[in-house]
Amino acid sequence: MIRLILSIVTLLLCLLPAATPGTPPEVAVVVQADEVFSPQAWQAMEAESKRIARQAGLRIRFVERSQAAAEEFTDLVVFRMKGRCEMDTLPALLDERGPFAWAFTADGNVLPFGEVKCDRVRESIKTALRPADYRKADELFGRALGRVVAHELYHMIANTKKHGKSGVAKDALSAQQLISDKLDFSNHERVALEGKRDFGR
Repeated sequence: MIRLILSIVTLLLCLLPAATPGTPPEVAVVVQADEVFSPQAWQAMEAESKRIARQAGLRIRFVERSQAAAEEFTDLVVFRMKGRCEMDTLPALLDERGPFAWAFTADGNVLPFGEVKCDRVRESIKTALRPADYRKADELFGRALGRVVAHELYHMIANTKKHGKSGVAKDALSAQQLISDKLDFSNHERVALEGKRDFGR
């Protein structure tokens, strides 16, 4: 599995053009969705990830895997979104526990390749939603996914397995933190990311 991931990442990185001097590189977040993905959740995921990444001087853009081959990117990471990435009104499943996402590693390095468990994120945030929140449930779900993606981007770009002490890079995020009005990187994580802006070059 690791060999396959390394082969994919190596091939993608060989296609990358050089970044323009003085311009923060744009990180393409290439997304492969296994199942249905709510358009509202996608938009909110991208907006929230962009907002968080912008704090560290990073520019990111989400691209579906089917579109990625026709474009060129300065830097990229790849996420596989597993499960159904849309909300429903069913009761929360109490056994949906475990990590929301992870980044793959090899030889002590964090690879620009990860997975997000949409089902686990969805079932977690259901426990924090109020009845009135269901009117914007997919938007809140997308916000949560954006924070999960930002968390993994921190590991990938800073090339660290360590977590932050606070903010979106901390080791565990509660359901309420995933959908709260605002959640950011801490100062320490921003500094770590600012020093790794050219991670894909």
